[in-house]
Amino acid sequence: MLAMLVRLGFMGKLVVVHSDLGDMEWEPMHGFIAANSFGLPCHVVKPREDFFELCHRYKRLPSGQARFCTSELKTRPIGDWIKAYMAEHGYTHAINAIGIRSQESLARSKKLPLQASKLSAPSKNRHVTEWYPIFDYSLEQVWSEIAQANQAPHVIYSKGFSRLSCVFCVFGRVNEHAMAKEARPELFDRMAKLERDLGKTIRTRQVNGAKLPKYLDESYA
Repeated sequence: MLAMLVRLGFMGKLVVVHSDLGDMEWEPMHGFIAANSFGLPCHVVKPREDFFELCHRYKRLPSGQARFCTSELKTRPIGDWIKAYMAEHGYTHAINAIGIRSQESLARSKKLPLQASKLSAPSKNRHVTEWYPIFDYSLEQVWSEIAQANQAPHVIYSKGFSRLSCVFCVFGRVNEHAMAKEARPELFDRMAKLERDLGKTIRTRQVNGAKLPKYLDESYA
């Protein structure tokens, strides 16, 4: 997305912000982002809670129907930062550009790629538009844009992962969780313990039509 916006001539109007997910990231990502952001600084925000604290507060793990991880660990802290940044610089209008695509999921395909953001204030002092610049991009177009800009894809793509997300993302594939266990065994142990502590699991199994827990430490023993 950033490569596209730079190519279209928005360089002087761009501000890059990243929400640091702590141990659930493959590495401290702000260095990787800064190395691929065309000289733009990477502003880093931190959520008030980490993934494990958040799950304990909700007494469950995130799911496709309850993606509180995204809202609490990404959307909210980045939104708060945008509002503070606008106030500090006296900006009344801003565009929050987010790199999601319609092909990523059925739910995302139903989104509007341009709409008023919830960050807009009730008064005229702050108006924010939410925009998904690469909403209609195919995966092939994404890789082409990256290559044309001479950006470096993150190393996990070369290892067979389909997305750069939390190490143990609730949307991760079975084989990706297996690879993540090998790459980050200490984090796997924390995730396995979290499931046992909560009695909730990332995956479930069907037994006689009923959904039952399928614990990580059972699946990947």
